[in-house]
Formats: sequence, structure tokens, C-alpha cells
Amino acid sequence: MYELDKRLFVGIKISANLQAGLDNCARGAEHYLKVDKPEALQIVTLGAEKLIGRFLQDGFPVGDIDNVSRNVRSIVQLVAPRYRVPDNSVQIYVDCTVRSVN
Repeated sequence: MYELDKRLFVGIKISANLQAGLDNCARGAEHYLKVDKPEALQIVTLGAEKLIGRFLQDGFPVGDIDNVSRNVRSIVQLVAPRYRVPDNSVQIYVDCTVRSVN
């Protein structure tokens, strides 16, 4: 039996360097962190980790995962331009205990 309440989250673990970049968000990029905007990223907690990224809708096409990964990386780069986003930093998480921080 499958648990249907779990959702996939595509995101980056928030390190101390990334958190500093988010705390000093680039001017004009704040709207990328607003929950009520469709283009916004969400900050969530998963256990002791904080992540920034976005949830995928049920039935999300596998072929579009790369697009989401690039989108998350580019928005993080816009918001925190001094933080270098490593190529392998975007990962997929699944857990029904993910909570929104926003």
C-alpha cells in the first residue's frame, strides 16, 4: 500500500553561507520568497535540515525534473547572488513531515 499524502520537494539544503545570502536578499528579488507567488520558492524544514525549493504537483512529468532543478538553482542565484550554487546541490526529498517555514 502506498501513502498518498507524501509529496516530492525539489530543493537545496540551506548552509550557513546560503542562509547569509538569503538574509541579505538581493534588492528586488524578495518576491521569489513570498509564499503567495507562483514563481516563489518555499523554505521548509525536514528534520533538522532547512531546505529551499519547491513542491512538485502529483503526476509531475519525469522529463521536466531537470527544468525544475535549473529553475530552483537560478532563483537561488538571483536571491543570493554571492552564493555559488554547486551543480549537484539540488536534490529530491520526500517526507510527509516537511513543514513550511514561510
